[in-house]
Amino acid sequence: MSDAPAGNLPWPLEVTGVSRRIGERQVLDDVSLTVGRGRMCALVGPNGAGKTSLLRVISGRLRTDRGQVQLLGQSIGEARQHGVLGLVPQDLAVYPSLTIRENLEVLGTLAGVARRALSDRIRESLQWAGLADRAEHRLSSLSGGMKRRVNLIAGLLHQPSLLLLDEPTVGVDAASEGRLYVLLSSLRASGMGIVLATHHLDDAAACCDDVVVMHEGRVVASGAVSEVVARAFPEGREVVVLLADVPGDRSVSVMQRDAFRQIGARTWARAWSASLADVDRLEADWLAAGVVVAETRVRQPSLRGAVAVLTGHAAGGES
Repeated sequence: MSDAPAGNLPWPLEVTGVSRRIGERQVLDDVSLTVGRGRMCALVGPNGAGKTSLLRVISGRLRTDRGQVQLLGQSIGEARQHGVLGLVPQDLAVYPSLTIRENLEVLGTLAGVARRALSDRIRESLQWAGLADRAEHRLSSLSGGMKRRVNLIAGLLHQPSLLLLDEPTVGVDAASEGRLYVLLSSLRASGMGIVLATHHLDDAAACCDDVVVMHEGRVVASGAVSEVVARAFPEGREVVVLLADVPGDRSVSVMQRDAFRQIGARTWARAWSASLADVDRLEADWLAAGVVVAETRVRQPSLRGAVAVLTGHAAGGES
């Protein structure tokens, strides 16, 4: 996925043949991936694809049945002892009754940061995240975006080499989401390896170097964003159809008959190599079947459409 590390330096993350069954369900099935220094990798796929389970395995919170995980060439246990890994969970791992500074003092101490270094790191981190003027504010008084930034800082105080994030922008507005990705991009530029599980595919396509598409516990495609999109759309184009209404069973059947995948509540897409005249023919067929189209576009393929094609499931959100 990423270029091989220079010399004999180990990957920040190397996952090899990892499998895990929970009860009757195979949550991970022979998963392998690598993440290089200064690379941001998105784990994408429908709900239940195995993204969070994989993050739990990498962080040592879920054991494997088979396979191996190495962080900077070390086992998970060794890497955690040496502070290699940073984790930013989806649920806010902060204390609402404490101020930002108090939260970071507690969480930095729990992460093993020496007291003599902690104060400087908190000051620098607050400045970096644009929160220096809010240091004495209680978490309960902050916006969702600010809480997410505090959550991010808490995972970085011990200066890890690899950062894991599970849906880091959930519940925040567009401006806060953009600010978080700016911060993540600056971490990548410093050489940190970053892995994030997300349903926000437009952001993943714009900000991440690599993408791993998961479905039913397996990796179905991986590589640079452009490579994954090209695998789903070898013709180099996709046709996107916006229906006038949320489709019922009849409309779903018609769209699936014509090899379209649902990528939003009313949006469907498929690879396209035919002419625009063929689009007109399809629209006439759909209208005869009672399927009303609001808009049809032939465009350069998107990651959202690629994930739908590769997994057979909508990726969430409108195109």
